[in-house]
Amino acid sequence: MLPLVSAIAPVLQGRVLLAVPTRAPRFAVTVDDGPDPATTPALLDVLARHGAHATFFCLGERAAAHPDLAARIAAEGHEIGNHTWRDRPTWQLPLDAFRDDLRATQRLLAAHGPVRWFRPGSGWPTSGHVAVAEAEGLRCVLGSAVAIAGSGAGTATSAAWLEPVVRRGSVVVLHEGPQRVGVAGTLDGLLVRTARRGLVGGTLSALF
Repeated sequence: MLPLVSAIAPVLQGRVLLAVPTRAPRFAVTVDDGPDPATTPALLDVLARHGAHATFFCLGERAAAHPDLAARIAAEGHEIGNHTWRDRPTWQLPLDAFRDDLRATQRLLAAHGPVRWFRPGSGWPTSGHVAVAEAEGLRCVLGSAVAIAGSGAGTATSAAWLEPVVRRGSVVVLHEGPQRVGVAGTLDGLLVRTARRGLVGGTLSALF
């Protein structure tokens, strides 16, 4: 188990981004674990319909398997972040192996544009993992509003309970993939509800 001090120290030190103080009526939409043909096209269609954008934290192995989807994400004005090579707990990886994993993913994703954000697999990194990411020029990002139901994709009711916790500068975390086809509906419902409050979903970088 990840020691508590190692888990919370980077957060307390401000090295892990949870939300962004801003006066702009914006929040960040982030999506993990793609790209995937079962969900990415639908997510992109929802974002286009709402005039919104997102940061997609892509897995290297899935971006390698679906380069057309990674290219479409970038071509439609969205941002790509590094979610390591495959979906596994970052905190369990030896630092050298993690560095190699991060670099391999970065080389692949950088072909689609600048990559400045990193999100660890399965939640928390250690201080050491955050330091490795920082040395590679990547800022660690978690989030402040997370869809937990539906394996992280949300369910039919998720937008209703997620929306009240979304405010200016929030970082929303969703998950996609073949077992998470409901994520497009969650995002659609969330964007409808937040728009009523004058909030616009965008990329992480847009918050700055």
